[in-house]
Amino acid sequence: MSYFVPIQVALLLFPFLSILLTIPFAIYSYRKFGSITFMRIFVLFTFIFYLMTAFFMTVLPLPDMDLVANSKAPDPQLIPFHFVADFINQTKLVLSDPSTYLPALTQNVVIQPLFNIFLLLPLGVYLRYYFRLSMGKTTLIAFFLSLFFEITQLTGLFFLYPHAYRLFDVDDLMLNTLGGFIGYVLAPLFTFFLPSRERMDQTSHERSERVSFVRRFLATVIDWFLLNVTTGLLTWLHLLPFSEIGSSGSDYYKKIIWQILLIFLYFIVLPSLTNGLTLGKWIVHIRIVRIGESRVKFKHLLVRYGLLYYLIGGLILIPLNEQIPKITTPELTLILFAISATIAFLFAIHISINFFAKDKRLFYEKMSRTTEVSTYQLKKEQP
Repeated sequence: MSYFVPIQVALLLFPFLSILLTIPFAIYSYRKFGSITFMRIFVLFTFIFYLMTAFFMTVLPLPDMDLVANSKAPDPQLIPFHFVADFINQTKLVLSDPSTYLPALTQNVVIQPLFNIFLLLPLGVYLRYYFRLSMGKTTLIAFFLSLFFEITQLTGLFFLYPHAYRLFDVDDLMLNTLGGFIGYVLAPLFTFFLPSRERMDQTSHERSERVSFVRRFLATVIDWFLLNVTTGLLTWLHLLPFSEIGSSGSDYYKKIIWQILLIFLYFIVLPSLTNGLTLGKWIVHIRIVRIGESRVKFKHLLVRYGLLYYLIGGLILIPLNEQIPKITTPELTLILFAISATIAFLFAIHISINFFAKDKRLFYEKMSRTTEVSTYQLKKEQP
């Protein structure tokens, strides 16, 4: 068996999985720790990559379906320590002859047991170092993960194949579990140069007071996602009239009016009632405040989001209105597109400049005298 195939597949799939996990991971980090740190990203994403690779090691390469169907399923190996008997019967090792040492190490009766030990050894390291689990819990998790691998093999990849195409081996279960235990014992040797989990959490807490553009952007993404999902659900329940609005000129403008109203209710009315919170901001532990005051008011939010969504957003999106080509000349439509692109470009430049500035408030925040602050509070115990 080539051990490089599973690693190559994991390397190919991991970037796509990372993209899918980025937002959930960011939400988890802001909710749990108040910020995102590089070391936490590194540890958790390498852990995910390791689990992917370990799983692929047990199922890849996949055999041809017809080949499996026309062959006999391997009988499960249920005798404990059978690998010891295999070693004794098949090894080339002769203790009195040093020339046999290296050839013996390259035999499958040595490589396979060592592979099974090393397969879950990193699991023990991760569970002790980052997840701070006890030896007993680590060993138990290693056992159940190994059992999952063996059941996957026994069921032919959960009945995707007509029967098992790999051997269910109780020795694998024992050696995998042993590997997790050894990983726990040796974890300090592999992680002594890394910051401790406690130090990681402390760094996250120290950075939690800063409201970065990433944190704000994530809150905005969550808000718009929830707003769109809610709008779709209410439309499906016929509580909003979007499904009944046609595509004619007058109907299209009714749709725009409803969209303006929803933005008004969610981004202006809601935070005025919740002291600067939207669902997205609540999730990442931030809220809007009026500078120099304890509570943001409706008028401040109206200025803030009126400038952002109604002015900037409206000017950028005007050319995308499908009615524009019908009521204007091609030349005017082109001018509107140019204006839209210019405003979008200038706004992007504005964000880029403020990203490096000491005062990171954007123009609509300065004009409304509002800003966003962290609401994260360190709990007494971080699990």
